[in-house]
Amino acid sequence: MKVAFFTDTFLPFINGASVAVWDLARSLADRGHEIHIIAPIPRRARYEHPNVHFLPVRSISAGLIYPGFRFASPFNERVHRYAREQDFDLIHYHTPLFLGRLAMGVARRRKLPLVGTYHTSVDSREYRAHWKMHHRLFDKGMRGYIDFFYRRCDLVSVPTSAYADEVAALGLKYPTRVISNGIDLKKFPEVDCQEIRDRYPGKIVLSVGRLAREKNLLFLLDVWPHLQEEAHLVIIGGGPMEVQLRKYAEEKGLENTHFLGMIPHEDLILSGYHRAADVFVMTSMVETQGLALMEAQAAGLVSVGIDAGGTKDLIVDGENGFLIEPNDEEGFVGAVRKLLEDGVLRNRMRDATLREIEKHDLRNVAREWEEVYEELLTATR
Repeated sequence: MKVAFFTDTFLPFINGASVAVWDLARSLADRGHEIHIIAPIPRRARYEHPNVHFLPVRSISAGLIYPGFRFASPFNERVHRYAREQDFDLIHYHTPLFLGRLAMGVARRRKLPLVGTYHTSVDSREYRAHWKMHHRLFDKGMRGYIDFFYRRCDLVSVPTSAYADEVAALGLKYPTRVISNGIDLKKFPEVDCQEIRDRYPGKIVLSVGRLAREKNLLFLLDVWPHLQEEAHLVIIGGGPMEVQLRKYAEEKGLENTHFLGMIPHEDLILSGYHRAADVFVMTSMVETQGLALMEAQAAGLVSVGIDAGGTKDLIVDGENGFLIEPNDEEGFVGAVRKLLEDGVLRNRMRDATLREIEKHDLRNVAREWEEVYEELLTATR
């Protein structure tokens, strides 16, 4: 098959969607399919993989609105010509934004099956705060916004059942299928983490992700005074709230709190931080699935997360980690402390974590997408 991926977020901009698109493209390409990625890729960036092709589109920086993000036009005749020349079998877009709109136009003009993936909870006020769209006037319009994009799809995919329920709760009825974003379990080798252990003696609590409002990291900093004498808090990631969070931690006089900034994705995987840590924490309440959480689990790291969004599909409370009700500071502190103090429990949950994450092996996900694409092509022939 020859499939076009349209996405407004791609490397070197790191978020769950950009990494998921790259991983899925490579996995499908390894199965013999030809994947074309159409994205706002900077000229200096170079990515190569057999059977994966790239069409960078012109874009401008989102600047202070969303550092690292780029805006591309939804109207691009060059892309339409490219689609005609390549004669795609199917169009799959991963972002309900400008290039998602362009994908819809290409699919309509070429009369091709169209798949849309719901990677991000765009109706969440926390998420929309980045775009200065958190006013209540936008709340009413988000249902129409989501419907505009996804009602035209032959299939809408969501990575977790929690977000399938969310779409249904909005009163939107589409042909929907839950398909995990997947995780490449082969890229988490055993690495020497002793140097990290020596740098942060004692226990380590790890948080990885964009430092943005929807990640709810102020909650983590607010509860940390109750744990700061028991462990080091290592926060890895960059984003629009980085300066604010660093200042907040300083003003509160937090101890054993370490902001390491953004570490390139592949470097982070091989760095040893996941192996060195004792507990992983995920405070976001709007994760569609949560790449950072999946990667922590792939490394066998037991997690404490908020009982909301897609996190509920990855953490089985009491088995491979703990789920805490939103804003329950006491419950969150208690769960982290329990894991820090009880090595036997932590080891038992580690085994369960490794078993549970096997369900999201990227090889199985690529096979599932292959079957889905074939079903859509058969239905439209």
